Amino acid sequence: MMQQKSISGRDLSKTVTSEDLLGKEVIDLNGTFIGVVEKVLMDPNKLEFVGISIDKGFLKKGLTIGKSYISKVTPHAVFLRIKVSYNIKGKTVFDNEGHVIGKVYSIELHGNKNKIINIIVRRGLSDSLFGTEIVIPAEYIKDIGENVMLNVSKNKLKKSKSVVEV
Repeated sequence: MMQQKSISGRDLSKTVTSEDLLGKEVIDLNGTFIGVVEKVLMDPNKLEFVGISIDKGFLKKGLTIGKSYISKVTPHAVFLRIKVSYNIKGKTVFDNEGHVIGKVYSIELHGNKNKIINIIVRRGLSDSLFGTEIVIPAEYIKDIGENVMLNVSKNKLKKSKSVVEV
C-alpha cells in the first residue's frame, strides 16, 4: 500500500509515528539512560501530543514525562531537557566539608513536577532499616551528580530548624 506524503498540504516526510517512539531509549540532560518509551500520550480533546510514559525496567515504578520536558526525538532515542530527579535515590549525600551525611532514601517532589522539595536521607548502620532518617530541604542542595553535594556543613544541618530528624 502506498503511504500518504501529505495531509492538508503538510509534508509528512519528517513526522514521527507513535510506533516510531515505542521502545526508544529515553536519555536525560546528563546523558543518563532513564528507560524506554512505553506509551505515547495524547489529549483527546485537543488532539495533540502531551507526553510519554517510560518503562524503567523490571519492578521499577514507571514515569510520565510531559512534552515540555522533551528536548528532541531522534531515530535512536528521546532526549530530555532535564535531569530526572528520582534518579538521586541511593546516591551518597556529602556536606560542604566532605563529610558523608547518608544516602538518599526518598524524595518529595512539588506536585507532578520534576522539582525537589525535600530529600529524605537515611544514615546510620549503612542504610539499615534502623538507621536514622533526616529530611533535608532542597535549598541545602548545591549540586546533584554522581553524589549529592550540600551547600552547608554537617554542624549547620544539626542546628537548622529546616532539617527534621525522623
